[in-house]
Amino acid sequence: MAVFSRNLAGRAADNGGVADLSPIINFGGLASGLDTNSIIDQLMAIERQPETRLKTQQSQSQQKKTDLGTLQTTLQNLQFAVEDLKSPTLWVDTQSVDVNDSTKVAATRTGGAGTGGYSVTVTQLASASQHWFNYPAAGPAQDDTLSVGGHDFTIAAGSDATSAANTINSDPDSPVYASVVDNPAGGQWLAFSSKTTGATSDFTVTDSQGALTEDTSRAVVGGDAKGTVGTLAFDEPTNVINDAIPGISLTLKGVTAVGAPVTVTVGAPQPDYAGIAAKVKTFVDQYNSTIDQVRAKTDEAPVVNPQTTGDQLKGDLYQDPMFDDLLGEMRTSIYGSFATGNTNYDEMSEIGISTGDAVGDGTLNQDSINGKLTFDQDKFMAALQADPDSVRKVLSGDTEAGTDGFAQTMDNLLQPVVGASGTLDQAITATDDEYRSLADQITSMDVLLQQKQDMLKQQFTDMETAIQSSQAAASQVSGQLASLSAGA
Repeated sequence: MAVFSRNLAGRAADNGGVADLSPIINFGGLASGLDTNSIIDQLMAIERQPETRLKTQQSQSQQKKTDLGTLQTTLQNLQFAVEDLKSPTLWVDTQSVDVNDSTKVAATRTGGAGTGGYSVTVTQLASASQHWFNYPAAGPAQDDTLSVGGHDFTIAAGSDATSAANTINSDPDSPVYASVVDNPAGGQWLAFSSKTTGATSDFTVTDSQGALTEDTSRAVVGGDAKGTVGTLAFDEPTNVINDAIPGISLTLKGVTAVGAPVTVTVGAPQPDYAGIAAKVKTFVDQYNSTIDQVRAKTDEAPVVNPQTTGDQLKGDLYQDPMFDDLLGEMRTSIYGSFATGNTNYDEMSEIGISTGDAVGDGTLNQDSINGKLTFDQDKFMAALQADPDSVRKVLSGDTEAGTDGFAQTMDNLLQPVVGASGTLDQAITATDDEYRSLADQITSMDVLLQQKQDMLKQQFTDMETAIQSSQAAASQVSGQLASLSAGA
């Protein structure tokens, strides 16, 4: 089916002699027999090749920015682990507190405490007072005012036991908790329990309607916690005893058997060796994870003659010198020697942190070759026990002497790369600038390509119009010739 349009000359005349290249309608090859739309598409595919290359470069630029950001986060996490190793609080003296029966007593250190063992007996736990009341099934006939321990509550007429309990429990100033308990003999109890414990926790309950009747057989009188710590007796209104062992808070959980006291052992002040080892392991794990992630990108080579979009995006950081140099410097730092005053403990490998053996049992250890670390915790703990000061100096340095340890050395390597305005920030910014520049070029090229397409459509439309005119003229001449022949 023919689709008509004005020819280029007509459009120019309509526009004061300037050709209008806005979207036009063409004949689609009606006169010539050519598939002009297909021809235009093929010509435009050739014209768009430079833009396609720009779009590929833009995708590669975006992928590089993403990869740089991912590695930046990874390296920042490594820096956080490094900073933990050099933190002064890591080496602050603390004391261990152990309890031989945690079902009876728990102990928490609140300050400096005397080293040694403490014998704790518990003859009575602190308890709260309770009072139980039979609650009428239909609720109070009129609004009822309950006074519990001097605090008033309004129970609406007709409220069931659950509604009454909710009214009490929703009041933040209530001195009691209210619970609903089914009575096996029928009906329900409304039970009040003091929020405080001890012999002085008792309370009274009155109601203006006289709707509640106490079941005195179920009343519980609160009591104090009682027992001894060593030869010191305690009688406290709560189950938390803070003044029996200075620097230690005891939480009583159960009564001890006769002749079977609980022993609370307070260790001598020293750094938390287990906590230090945990920080070292965290660092080693993060270090190895960083090595894996960086190498995964720097060892990924670009694909020759890529056939897919995924292939086109590979290799954006292949053998990147920034990362290759950083990995090399990180590995070198592991082998450094630090001023400790003890040549037996002045290197990382001597306290259980090393790259391991490159060859073992006749096979290559690829992790060691790649520079990943191993952590021998037993060797580390032995070094801590033997010379904790030297281990501290290897890891954290010596601020008094002004010497750096491994953590500061590693931080000095990472900071210029991952810090604000560091080389990674600059690389990400440059990649982002490249992305935006490509976007601008693509936008400009889109305009030119649209103009080119409009021009081709107009040219083919003009051609079809000319062919149609030629065919019409030829047909007219043939008709005239035929008429002349007939007249002769």
